Amino acid sequence: MLASAGRCTPASPFPEVFMPRSIPPVALRLVLAAAVAAGALLPPSAAMAAPNPDARPAPVYSGNIIVRWKDAPAGSALMPAEAAAEQVRKVAEQTGIGLTVKRQMGGNLALLGVPAGKGADPEAVAAQLRQDPRVADAVPDRWLRPHDTVPNDPEFAINQPYLGSPSLVPGAANLPAAWDRSRGNENLVIAVVDTGVLRHPDLAARLVAGYDFIADPQFSQDGDGRDGDPTDAGDFVPQGFACPGMPAAPNLRPSTWHGTRVASVLGAVTNNGQDVAGVDWSARIQPLRVSGRCGALLSDTVDAMRWAGGLPVPNVPNNPTPARVVNISLGAGSCSTFEQQAVDELAARGVVVVAAAGNSAGAVEAPADCRGVIAVTAHVNDGENASYANVGPQIAISAPGGGCANSKVSNNTCLAPPSTIRTLSNDGETTARNYTLVNSQGTSFAAPMVSGVASLMLAANGNLSTAQVTELLKSSARPHPANTYCTTGSNTNTCGAGLLDA
Repeated sequence: MLASAGRCTPASPFPEVFMPRSIPPVALRLVLAAAVAAGALLPPSAAMAAPNPDARPAPVYSGNIIVRWKDAPAGSALMPAEAAAEQVRKVAEQTGIGLTVKRQMGGNLALLGVPAGKGADPEAVAAQLRQDPRVADAVPDRWLRPHDTVPNDPEFAINQPYLGSPSLVPGAANLPAAWDRSRGNENLVIAVVDTGVLRHPDLAARLVAGYDFIADPQFSQDGDGRDGDPTDAGDFVPQGFACPGMPAAPNLRPSTWHGTRVASVLGAVTNNGQDVAGVDWSARIQPLRVSGRCGALLSDTVDAMRWAGGLPVPNVPNNPTPARVVNISLGAGSCSTFEQQAVDELAARGVVVVAAAGNSAGAVEAPADCRGVIAVTAHVNDGENASYANVGPQIAISAPGGGCANSKVSNNTCLAPPSTIRTLSNDGETTARNYTLVNSQGTSFAAPMVSGVASLMLAANGNLSTAQVTELLKSSARPHPANTYCTTGSNTNTCGAGLLDA
C-alpha cells in the first residue's frame, strides 16, 4: 500500500521505584499505509483472573521531594543555582522544614532533601510545600519498578510467531507485510529508558551514544553517579539487602538485563542470519540508564525522558542525537505533574512516548497513564488479554507480551502453555558474562513492539505528529477476540482500540 501511494520507498535493510514491566519465564500494513496517506476462542470462565483497572500498588517513596518554582525562567531556561539555593532557604524558613538542595533537574525542577523525620510522610511534606507562594507544585520522589519481508534470523521462524501473520497466529503483529514497505530509517533515533543495554552482537551495531542517569552510586552498581556510559552494570540485589519498601532479600536476586531484552524486541539486527528479528530494521537505539539495584527513581527518569527528546538537563551534556520515539517499560504510581510536563514538552517537539501499562493485573501505572502517552497492554498469541496485564481507559492499544490468557488461569495455574517473547539477554547473575537468548513475558515487551511500529510510521512520514501516530495505531488495530475479557461488559473500554496490526 505504501508503494501504490507513491510517497515512500522501502529503506534498505540494516545488514524486558520504576521496575521493568517483565514477567519471569513460567499489525503494520494498514498503519504504514495510513501513515503515508496522512502525511474461535473459549468464552471467559468464572475462574478467569480478571484484572482490576482501579487497583494500583501503593507507591514507595525515596524521602526526597521534587518541586517546581513559580517564578522560574520562561521556557526551558534554568534558574541559576544561587537563585535556586536562595529559594530553598526561604521556603525552609517559611515552612520550618530543613530542606537541602540535592540537585537541579530539567524543566525548572529541583530535587530537595528532607530530614529523616519529616521524610516519613512525604505526601504531607509535599502538601505543605505546595502552600508556599514560591512553589508551583511539589510531589514526593518515588521508586518505579521494572515490568519485565521475512527475515532470515533463525529464531524468527521458530520462536517469534507473534511477529508474523494473523492468519497463522491470531494475536500476531503482522510485520512481514509491513517490512515490504518500510524497514525504518537509520537517521531516526529511538530512546530506551531502562536498565541500560549490553553490546550484544545482535544489537551493538544499532546503538547510538546514550547516558547513565542514575545519580545515587548506592543503586547504580557501576561505582559512580551520572556519566556518559549507559552500559547495564546489572540490577542484582545481594542477599540481605533491603530495597526501599521491601524486606531484605532472602537470596540473591539476579540481574535481569531488562534493557537489553527490551531493546532487542525493538531493534535487534534483522535479516543478518543471527538470533532474533527486531521490529524496526534500521533506526538507531539510544540507551538511557535509569534503573539499577531496586529499580528507578522518578527524579532520574524524568530527567532521562527530557534529555531523550533534546530538552536540557542541568550538568548533563546536550543530547547530540535526540530521539523521535521514547520507549519506557518501567513504571509505578499515577502520573505526576512533572511526568506530564515532560510528556507535554516532548510532544511539542514531535517526540512519541510509548510506555508499558504494568504487570499487576490492576490499574495503568505512570508514566503510561499520563495524557499523550501511548499506553500499551499485552495479549498472548491467540489475541486474548494476558492475565497479568494492567488495563484501564488510558490504554491505547494491545501488543504481544507473552504469558497466560485470562480465561486459561485457574487457581493461579495456567491451563495452557504460555506464550513467550524471545529476547536477547545474558547469563550473568550479577555482572555480565555470556550472551544468550531467553523467553520473556510482560508489558515490558509489548511496549517496544508498538515503539518499533511507531518508528516505521515516522520513517514513512516524518511529518506525523504524536497525536497522528496514536490515532493511526488505533484506527488500524484489529478487534479483540470475541467472548474474552476485553470484549465483555464494562471491560470493553479498558484494553485499548484493539490488537496491534502493523
